Amino acid sequence: MHYLKNCFITCLLFFALLPFTYSQSVYPDPQYKFVAGPGTLQDRNFYLFTLLERLPGLPSLLAKDSSLQALRNQYKQRISHPVSNGENPAVLLFSDASIQQVSSAFTRLLQQNPAPFVRLLREMRGSGLFELHARKSDGEFLNAAWKDAADGVNYIINAYTNGTGLRYPVIDSALLYVHSPAYKAGVQHLLAQVEEKDRQDDLFFQPSLQLALGLLTLSHRDEAARYEPMSATNGDAYRQIKKTDWSKYPYPVMLILGASPVAKEVLSETGKSRCRTGAGLYQKGLAPFIIVSGGHVRPVGTPYSEAVEMKKYLVNELKIPAAAVMIDPYARHTTTNVRNAVRIAWRSGIPVNKRMLCVSDAMHLVYVTSPLFKQRCMTELGYMPAADIEQTDLYYLSFVPDLRSLQVNTFDPLDP
Repeated sequence: MHYLKNCFITCLLFFALLPFTYSQSVYPDPQYKFVAGPGTLQDRNFYLFTLLERLPGLPSLLAKDSSLQALRNQYKQRISHPVSNGENPAVLLFSDASIQQVSSAFTRLLQQNPAPFVRLLREMRGSGLFELHARKSDGEFLNAAWKDAADGVNYIINAYTNGTGLRYPVIDSALLYVHSPAYKAGVQHLLAQVEEKDRQDDLFFQPSLQLALGLLTLSHRDEAARYEPMSATNGDAYRQIKKTDWSKYPYPVMLILGASPVAKEVLSETGKSRCRTGAGLYQKGLAPFIIVSGGHVRPVGTPYSEAVEMKKYLVNELKIPAAAVMIDPYARHTTTNVRNAVRIAWRSGIPVNKRMLCVSDAMHLVYVTSPLFKQRCMTELGYMPAADIEQTDLYYLSFVPDLRSLQVNTFDPLDP
């Protein structure tokens, strides 16, 4: 008995000392198959709405609910009466009261009609896109995801109708002047389209969602849909991953952080230097795969993705095999460079129970290892995508991936 008691205490101490990351969570499902919605832009930014629209039994249940139907009618009425400010896109914002109204309806429906929600919750948890809320009860989990989605719709409507609320206005703003007559006419056309699509079986969120997605297209900020599916964009590497013996390498993958051009050059000299460092480490056998990270950032409106150009440089100039290089063509910040690399590793089948290598220049890595980077991650993401950061060289460090990185960020519609 004394022996068993000691074993039990030892086990408790072992688990208590484990790093607190979500890599040990039973969710998400590495074999998860996403439900296809009406478009990639919606699926990437608002997967909850895609599930509510497409899963059997849910659309009819939501359409018949009196509380949700009243909310839907309220929004429809607002845009159909110009005299009562119906030409103002702000009428389709989700108020705090309406967000609470929907949360109460979800809580009630979950209790009264649990069957249709069983698959919804399974899909949500399996996808990983709501991983930040994964340890909450079903009701809290669903309502937290709904609030995130509602806040995301509000963010887009505010940002791309009047230019307010943007986290990074310089690189995230509409590529057209939002106060110009032409742009305002485009917004009014979007509102007219929402009104024309009025159907009795419309769901409560669809008018606002249609406006938000339309605004992203109108403002030429559709980056989130440009390279999907990533399994095809990085197809050669995905196929090579299945044949890789991971025991031969100290690290399963290397992340090379991007560096935006400041003028009209396709790839910055800093970006090239980081690629050369990473290529040297690849040739030494430190990792079998490279992830290059950087989206359409600078100059604003550039047609070039940093990651695409970095891969070209690695393959064409530095002679790294194309199948060894994957691109993250979305990230616009160091926080999301790291987050997106974790996502790619998970989705592609690269082991995430091993440390990942991260390459940059010396000054950049000083920032990554600083409290300032952690604070920024917590503020903008709500978690640290990299745990237990260790810098072992001037030009590279390693970290443990955190699967909360799979969480969709509805406050970043260009790279959710």
